[in-house]
Amino acid sequence: MVKTKKFNFLFINLFIVALLLLATYFYRVHIMNKPQEIEWGVLTSSAVFGRYKDSTKDIYVDSHIVKSPIDENMRTAFYLADGTWLRTLDGSSGPWGRGGTPLGGNSFKQPLPEVLHLTFFDSIDNQFYQLIQPLPKDKIQRLFTTVHNGMGDEEKGSPNIYDTFDIGFAPKGWIILYAVGAGTREEIGSWQAKKIDGDYATVVGLTRTSDIEYLRANDIRTRDVKTAFEDFKQRNAELYQRWIDGSFTVSADWYKMLQTKYPWNLEVTAPDGEWSGEYYAEYVNTERFEVLDDQLETDKNRLKAAPVKLWTWVTYKPTGVRYYIEIHLFPIPKWLIDDYIPYYQDPNLNAYFKNFQLLYPQRSLATNDQPAYPYDFANLKVELDADFKIKEIYLQKGKEKRALDGAYEYYLAPTDDRRGKYYPEPGHDYFLTQPKLKDLTDPVFADRD
Repeated sequence: MVKTKKFNFLFINLFIVALLLLATYFYRVHIMNKPQEIEWGVLTSSAVFGRYKDSTKDIYVDSHIVKSPIDENMRTAFYLADGTWLRTLDGSSGPWGRGGTPLGGNSFKQPLPEVLHLTFFDSIDNQFYQLIQPLPKDKIQRLFTTVHNGMGDEEKGSPNIYDTFDIGFAPKGWIILYAVGAGTREEIGSWQAKKIDGDYATVVGLTRTSDIEYLRANDIRTRDVKTAFEDFKQRNAELYQRWIDGSFTVSADWYKMLQTKYPWNLEVTAPDGEWSGEYYAEYVNTERFEVLDDQLETDKNRLKAAPVKLWTWVTYKPTGVRYYIEIHLFPIPKWLIDDYIPYYQDPNLNAYFKNFQLLYPQRSLATNDQPAYPYDFANLKVELDADFKIKEIYLQKGKEKRALDGAYEYYLAPTDDRRGKYYPEPGHDYFLTQPKLKDLTDPVFADRD
């Protein structure tokens, strides 16, 4: 009898332990499968066709996300893969490469999105577009959770990660999705939105008035499209005339071209100078990010878009003074330098970009996911003189060497010890060297100095 009681007691204890282990297992599985909540926000941005000192003349892609009050399919929202709604967006866009925050785009904690349901109307095309796109989950998870060293870490003391999405509207329904952080920006993916039919009166009109009889009796779509063209003409009459006579047309092909990534690495040499290998770059596809000591090895095998601007650091060995060097790769009007973003068919950018195209004629947006062998990589070489000014700058792959004659040294200064080891002292000279190529800026599309 005693043995039976002991056996029963032992059995009950083992059963309880088994239940606890099983409960712990299912709890862990539940936690692992539960989407991690991360603070993130959303921007939207529109490609620009010209840049002017009077910014009211700037013409952007006229695409606007829509939010039908009666049809969920005609809205813009992020979802999880199982259909769980995360947030809905509404409102206009900001400038290309910078972005503006639409309604619903403010930052708060949520699971990272897995599907983008994007619906928008382009007034110039007079067309509804829609993109329902599963997003690259692993890439987004990596971008929004992996911490890298940042130039501002010593100042702000916060992790350098991406925390915002930017939905970029290029012409003709081409969509580019970016991850954005503090001074950083990287492409997530790009897709072609489909043309769809839509009832403008209910999709757009009902957001302005609930009077459906008025909306049915009045062709507000034609009126709105006409207003968009009138605004275009008023803002920039010369560009509008070229649009009307057909001498100025736009397509997404130019933006796809700039998205092409190439196998190249930066190399800097200077007499009595020790190059850190670290750099920050702004790219023709509007990406921008730093490559500091924790990413140097990984970056050697990374495909990258063509750079617009480079910041790098060289230490003068006799004194130990560390210098900040900023180089621009092609002529940019001086008034636009601090706020340059690629505008449609910039002739200076196009002339510079041909160096990459001629060196890698088989490369395109379609080959961005195809890795390159070490022997495929070119070097973007910057040779500095004893004063750390550009002596020669060129792109070299094997024996083929292409001079980058449009490049110039924009700024040179010791790093500011008060701000860490990356930011320069203010108050030093600008334009230490000049481009060897003339400025090709067309005043119809951008103001000259």
